[in-house]
Amino acid sequence: MRRFALVPRALTLALLILASLPAAAANLVIVVTDPAGQGFNDPTPAAPVGGNMGTTIGDQRLNVFKEAARIWGGLLPSNVDIRIDSSFQALDCDATSAVLGAAGATFEFANFTNAPNANIGYAKALANKLAGSELNTSANDIKARFNSELGKTGCLTGFPFYLGLDSNHGSNVNLLSVVLHEFGHGLGFATFTSGTTGAFNAGRPGIFDMFLFDATSGKTWDQMTATDRVLSAINTGNLRWNGSRGTLFANANLDYYTGLTVTAPTAAAGGYSYGTADFGPALASVQLSAPVAAALSGTATDACTAVTTNLTGKMALIDRGTCNFTLKVKNAQDAGAVAAIIANNAAGLPGMTGTDLTITIPSLLISQADGVKLRANLPANATLGTDTSKYAGADGTGRLLMFAPNPYSGGSSVSHWDTSASPNLLMEPNISSDLSTYVDATLAAFQDIGWFLGSKAILTTYVLPSSARVSGANGAFYTTSLTVTNTGSVDANLTIKFLGNNQDGRSGAEVTRLVGAGNTVTYPDVLNTLFAVTSGYGAVRINADSNLLKIVSQTSTPPPSGLGTFGQAVPALGPNDLVTPASSQVLIGVRQDTAFRTNAVIANTSEFPAHVDLSLFSASGSLFGSQGYDLLPLEMRQIGTVVTALGAPDGTANASLVVSTPTGAARIATYAAVIDQKTNDPRTILGTRSGTDGSSRTWLLPSSARVQGANGAFYTTEVTLANEGSTAANFTVKFLGHQQDGRNGAEVVRTVAANSVLSIPDVLGTLFGVTSDYGAILFNADQSTARVLSQTSTPPPSGVGTFGQAVPGFGPQDLATAFTPRTLAGLRQDSSFRTNAVIANATDKPTRVDLTLMSESGATLGTGSYDLLPYEMRQIGTVVTALGAPDGTSNASLVVSTPTAGARVATYAAIIDQTTNDPRTVLP
Repeated sequence: MRRFALVPRALTLALLILASLPAAAANLVIVVTDPAGQGFNDPTPAAPVGGNMGTTIGDQRLNVFKEAARIWGGLLPSNVDIRIDSSFQALDCDATSAVLGAAGATFEFANFTNAPNANIGYAKALANKLAGSELNTSANDIKARFNSELGKTGCLTGFPFYLGLDSNHGSNVNLLSVVLHEFGHGLGFATFTSGTTGAFNAGRPGIFDMFLFDATSGKTWDQMTATDRVLSAINTGNLRWNGSRGTLFANANLDYYTGLTVTAPTAAAGGYSYGTADFGPALASVQLSAPVAAALSGTATDACTAVTTNLTGKMALIDRGTCNFTLKVKNAQDAGAVAAIIANNAAGLPGMTGTDLTITIPSLLISQADGVKLRANLPANATLGTDTSKYAGADGTGRLLMFAPNPYSGGSSVSHWDTSASPNLLMEPNISSDLSTYVDATLAAFQDIGWFLGSKAILTTYVLPSSARVSGANGAFYTTSLTVTNTGSVDANLTIKFLGNNQDGRSGAEVTRLVGAGNTVTYPDVLNTLFAVTSGYGAVRINADSNLLKIVSQTSTPPPSGLGTFGQAVPALGPNDLVTPASSQVLIGVRQDTAFRTNAVIANTSEFPAHVDLSLFSASGSLFGSQGYDLLPLEMRQIGTVVTALGAPDGTANASLVVSTPTGAARIATYAAVIDQKTNDPRTILGTRSGTDGSSRTWLLPSSARVQGANGAFYTTEVTLANEGSTAANFTVKFLGHQQDGRNGAEVVRTVAANSVLSIPDVLGTLFGVTSDYGAILFNADQSTARVLSQTSTPPPSGVGTFGQAVPGFGPQDLATAFTPRTLAGLRQDSSFRTNAVIANATDKPTRVDLTLMSESGATLGTGSYDLLPYEMRQIGTVVTALGAPDGTSNASLVVSTPTAGARVATYAAIIDQTTNDPRTVLP
């Protein structure tokens, strides 16, 4: 991929396509500029693929663009339409490489109304947003072109665009990732300054230039001369992003640096950007230090014939060219090398392709300029492997690196993140196969350049998939309370609508409410209180003018004894929590037997009919059965005893329920309640993303137990490990304990077969021989299709049945960081309920955690700071009074933050009934 420079407005007749906006924020409008029969108008028939239900190539291309528009629109605030001229046409390519797409802003504006900086240029879409009005009606905001020839003979032959919406592209090129990338350029991720002359556009710097920092000169681009900027554009490894939000993102989300660091001589010292190999061991599994020596075949430096120099115990430096990568590396290995460093012979850092199962040494590709520098300074010493003092894609201070190869690469240099970033980032110059629909550091950069300045309200739709005031099985009677915490600095206006069940919800009753800035409001028995419902159940939709709300419900029933309550907490789901055609969800650990039953909920949040498919799989991955449901607009449907309803036998445990929709632009809320057959106590199972979207190899379960609790309780934890992949996954399970350095905790390995689920009852006793203890558990899997869920429960005072809570494993996007504090809503300490809070350090570095307890009116009730050791878990019992609030406090919210760069903290709260000891999970 590469950036497209400023372009004139296209003159072709335009067709307007509005993106569907489930959460109104920015409205991106796709303006088709293709002539009849071409590009988006290509009539070639196509079978539906990956949630894309278009029936022609043109329709499917358009659906991908609409999905990219929806994703960006849901993330960025603007009250001015963002119009994107879009087309498919032949772009530069050959048999092995291609320009996939090219996009950029059509105009740059400065000194407009509300401009944050004088004499600084802003991309048109951003300038319009800041001005609050359209600055130039004669041109659209972005022009985007994409390669119509991709995959055809002579144009990256055999690797066409994948037109599905599920990131399941295999070896093909995921068009959705490419479109998200190119739209990112058009929205402002690009410099308007020439990298070859250093000249500013219109004689003034752009806002992007103010964040391009050259570590050699100590200046940003707006402070430099034109000559300085030319040199900076090729100052590999020394051009950084100077924005605070970008730096916070890097420290919170990037992996530790893994790659090549030359330690001597000084002239060659430093970290080297690199491309990886498809063959040999992964660099993440390597840790070695060795001399670097030239691999020579006589006088030849390309190692295409047997190497004549003795490379025993050394890293081999080899020039690219003449023969394939695998032959070079194998010849170096045969000469005794412990690693191979290939120096590129052209600009860029592509991956090294090839297959040779006999290669056992690691290898990487370095840039042409770095290769010249290293060869000129042999002999050298280097390390290969992981360096925990810095992050991959960032400098030693944590600032993101920009792509600045030498020589300059037109269309790629400067306006991209560096290719050394790990995980791969959307705005790198080359497509990466592991990208999905996550815009990663791009959003942080957009915060730096001003996309969120002046934004007081972002219209957002939240959906509570189920609420009740109704009798249940075995004598239960469920009621729901709804708690809304406004974490923003301005009042939030809410329109709350009851959608009912098994009916068109558009005509449902609705009320309006205001929640003040920083305030928390609880609506007890919400269906009766707000809607006068005496018996009924269904979903609740909350339309708000803020995306800074934390909304959670508590649905509970008196137990058979009639004393206290049993219940569950269910959060309201935001736009990114929903099932879409691009992203199905899986509910793991559902069951139907003498001990438990499972009810599943699906709710159509779209104001048009939607089809939903449910597929139930056994613990071993076999399909039990599937069923399709046609939902009316805004209809909620509960599928009682869903396991047997989908054809599985009674007695089934550890099943997985996959929820998907083929309906274009549909948005489906889903969750499951696993209910104890004796006590009627429900526990909440939330959906996790299927496939690559939202995948992680590392999960932290913030709490597990085999320990005595208050009022005679004895809690044990069952862990469910799920593997959605097509190959077996190995989980390294490490018990971190509590209030201690968890790095030395015991660990075991468990294997979960492909497409299977493994349940580990009483995990601390079963895996670690613990008799009495509690603490966090770290899970490291060798597959990114891993999922982790836990159930912590205790027998009730009667001894019959169980009650408890489900707590999911936390992935990287669930953690509190210096970039993203987290809020726990609806906490209380009174005669009916107490609250315990958990904080767990998800890193191997010491971390400071700050807790701030807020009253329902937004006043600070108390604060606390905790210095956590590496991988330490801390439980703060009765957290409300522990932080200084009086007994009798309800509707409190707890803000969990950290000032520690690179910190990642898992947090949740358990609100516990004082009579029954039943906990319910409050997630951030």
